[in-house]
Amino acid sequence: MSYLHFNALLRTGIAAFALICYPAPQLHAADRLGTSVIGSWKLTAVLDSSDITSLDDQEAADLVGQVITIGRDKVQLGARVCDAPSFEVTTAETNSYFRDEAHASAKKLGLPNPVTSVSVSCTFVYIKSKNRLVVHWKGFFFDAIRMPSKSI
Repeated sequence: MSYLHFNALLRTGIAAFALICYPAPQLHAADRLGTSVIGSWKLTAVLDSSDITSLDDQEAADLVGQVITIGRDKVQLGARVCDAPSFEVTTAETNSYFRDEAHASAKKLGLPNPVTSVSVSCTFVYIKSKNRLVVHWKGFFFDAIRMPSKSI
C-alpha cells in the first residue's frame, strides 16, 4: 500500500468517525438545555397573552407571585400537576415561532433571537437566561425568576 493511498484511507476514516460522533454532542447539549429549566420559578409579571386564553386578565394577574415547580417527573403550579415532562427543546426565530406556534407576538416578552422553547408536559417555557424564563400558562405569558434551591 502506498503512502498516498494509506493517507487517503486515514483521512476517510477520520471523517467517517467525526460524522458518526458529531450528532451525539448535539443531542446531549439539547438534553442539558431542556433540563436546565428544572427548579422552582416565581411568576413575577404578566407579559402578554395569546389570541386565545383559558384565563381572564384577573385570573392571570392572580397567578403573579405563585411558584411553578418543574421537576424531572412532574410540573406543578398551584393545584395543577402535570406528569412526565418531556423537556423537548426547540430553537427557532423568535417572531415567526410565536406567530406560528403560540398565536401571539413576541414583542413584549423580552426573549432572545433565536428563542429556545422547552416543552414541560402541560405547557412551554422559554429561556431568557440561566435564571429567567417566560412561562406560557393557559394562554398567558409570565416572566419568571429562578428561586434559590433549598440546601439540606
